[in-house]
Amino acid sequence: MATPPGAGPAALRFVAAASWQVIRGRCVEHFPRVVEFLRYLRAAAPGLVRYRHHERLCMGLKAKLVVDLILQGRPWAQVLNALHHHFPESGPVVRDPKITKQDLRKISEAQETFCQQVKQLAEAPVDLASKLQSTLLLIQ
Repeated sequence: MATPPGAGPAALRFVAAASWQVIRGRCVEHFPRVVEFLRYLRAAAPGLVRYRHHERLCMGLKAKLVVDLILQGRPWAQVLNALHHHFPESGPVVRDPKITKQDLRKISEAQETFCQQVKQLAEAPVDLASKLQSTLLLIQ
């Protein structure tokens, strides 16, 4: 990812503060911007946070987007489209030499489990509240 114009220290602090406000305010509609900022930050400073922690945070934000669609009662086609958009089957592209096989396995398993559970909900949306609660606990 190329450095955006005007991305000096002050701009980065501003975007970091805005991202923090989005997360604190639970403004789910802006979570994709926060994920994009986290990816930019990871590319700019790869050693800042371990890969597994970065991916868990991004995965949690993306999962919240999908779960929020379900809670809003959106059509399952829209939910599944969002699921495929945020969790593509090809998986994340990894370019960090410090990543362990265990990190990759854990992240991959968590993503697969989340996707499977959302797909199961789409097929038989019974007892939605308890299923969603257990799904969110898995990714945290």
